Amino acid sequence: MAQYNNQTRPDRRRTSSGYRRDNGKSGFLSVLLFYVLPFIVINGIIFLLVTARPKAEITIGESSDFISTTMELKVKSLLPIKTMEVSLDSTPIELTKIGGSTYKTTLKNNGTLEVKLTGFNKMKSVSYETVNVLDDTPPAVKDNVLENGILSFRLEDTQSGVDYSSITASDEDNADILPLSIDRSTGLVTFEIKKENITITAKDKIGNELHVTFTPQGESFEDAEMENEEAAENGDTAETDDSLETETEKETKATKDTKSVSETKSTNDIKSTSDSKSTNSIKTTNSTKSSKESVKSTDTTKSTSKLNTGKKK
Repeated sequence: MAQYNNQTRPDRRRTSSGYRRDNGKSGFLSVLLFYVLPFIVINGIIFLLVTARPKAEITIGESSDFISTTMELKVKSLLPIKTMEVSLDSTPIELTKIGGSTYKTTLKNNGTLEVKLTGFNKMKSVSYETVNVLDDTPPAVKDNVLENGILSFRLEDTQSGVDYSSITASDEDNADILPLSIDRSTGLVTFEIKKENITITAKDKIGNELHVTFTPQGESFEDAEMENEEAAENGDTAETDDSLETETEKETKATKDTKSVSETKSTNDIKSTSDSKSTNSIKTTNSTKSSKESVKSTDTTKSTSKLNTGKKK
């Protein structure tokens, strides 16, 4: 029995220590699972909800007629949207909801599209998209040349294209002058100039109209006016520079005159001071001499009286 008891005691000690270790591990795991992790998860969710910003996905469709296009807006946000503002070049646009968080509208002008979203948590986001698929400019004139009274130029329009049937011209005598030739493959157009100037009119396929006037030198009035304006600006700049230089010269002369006057005054003051000093010294010398002479005369008179007194005795 004694041997049996001695062998069982160590087993009891080992079992109690292992039980204590298990209790420590299970306590740490319970704190981690039921306190630390829930705290981290809950605060992370709160932080995510508070700082979540709504997002806008803007899609501009292709235009088949270059007059209008479609805009589709998809809003992505964890929280409901409180306010939504959509504008094209500061002009508000009305949207139509087509399902879920997707909106759609039709655009008829090019410009900058701005979408402002405000979430339920008051977080805001602003998105921009440029609309440039519509044709809102007339054809452009390229490579204009005037030779022997024949004006030739090319018309280009990279969107809807040039309506060559709309090309006409006018001058002082004729209001409807047809072109001499039109090459649709290259866009080259020729006209005959009979007067001092000719005005060309052309449209693109959606009605954007071009008006340009050419002189016999082959330059348009618009270009000539721009050159005159630039020359006038340069002339104004030159006049301004001259006026600035004149004012600077005047200021320099005035400064020099002031300096010369001040120097003259200082010289005169010095001269007057020296003159007054010399005059005062002369006066002092004269007074000293007169004093000495009076003293001498007094002494002579005294000696003479003494001699007379001695003789009488």
